[in-house]
Amino acid sequence: MKDQHVELHQLTAALAVAETGSFRRAASKLGIGQSSVSRRIQKLEDRLGVSLFERQTNGARLTPAGICFSERVRYIVNDLNVAVESAQHEGTAGAGRLSVGVIASLSRGPIRNVFHSFFEAHPEVVVCIKESDRGGLLTDLSHRKIDAMIAVGEPETESGDSFVLARERIFLAVPSSDALATVDQLSVHDLHHATLLLSDRDPGPEVSDYILRCMVDIWRNSQVQRHKLGREGLMALVGLGLGVCLVTDHWRGVTYPNVRFVPIGNEEERVPFSLTWRPETDNPALRRFISLGRIEAKRNGVLS
Repeated sequence: MKDQHVELHQLTAALAVAETGSFRRAASKLGIGQSSVSRRIQKLEDRLGVSLFERQTNGARLTPAGICFSERVRYIVNDLNVAVESAQHEGTAGAGRLSVGVIASLSRGPIRNVFHSFFEAHPEVVVCIKESDRGGLLTDLSHRKIDAMIAVGEPETESGDSFVLARERIFLAVPSSDALATVDQLSVHDLHHATLLLSDRDPGPEVSDYILRCMVDIWRNSQVQRHKLGREGLMALVGLGLGVCLVTDHWRGVTYPNVRFVPIGNEEERVPFSLTWRPETDNPALRRFISLGRIEAKRNGVLS
């Protein structure tokens, strides 16, 4: 059986001669010697067992077999070039997909900054953002349903590679008409008679429960009410004067009716948010996202 193996450089040489009508001009187009073009065409014709060109003193003309061959090969080579360019494009995160799970608002702050920087640098990447509780996001991360997650808490090495992306100040959302809204700084002792509103809906408990562990005195000194509401619902209750709510800085990017955010606790009391991913995930877009996350963390002094 005749060996049908041909090489890519032989095909590109044949197309160059077909397009230029000359071995000399084809060599100039490819940036190689004319003798190299002649050898490639000769080997290709030997493989095929047919002449592709009629050699003439003033150039080269395609034979009937050459016309049929060049038309089909052109589609193959073009498709191959597109495949190569697409792979290289995705390798620089110029295209592709990125899925990130979050337990945070993207209204302001370092977390929003990372997404904003990524969107600007890689507009062609399709980004999917999923909000869920920590357990759900860890499960999705383990099963490769998401590429990374941003959640409250210090890095947990058993879940994958991780670093602290941001440490955010704690605020108390209070009714604007309440006396608590008139001060510039609150302490836990100011909440003796306050009704603390918490969420039972994921991912609400993740952040508020972490804050409560940092500021345990609030449990003893406040009346606590849990509601099956998300962020918007809790802020509506605060605005209606039904209680106060603990939040972190990134919530403050949204304005709510009759709600004011007042710092509470010491300046040093901050809530960490970590970026976590599986090191074996091979996604160029993820690598760029992690890189931008490190830049943002360093800019804010939480990553050395």
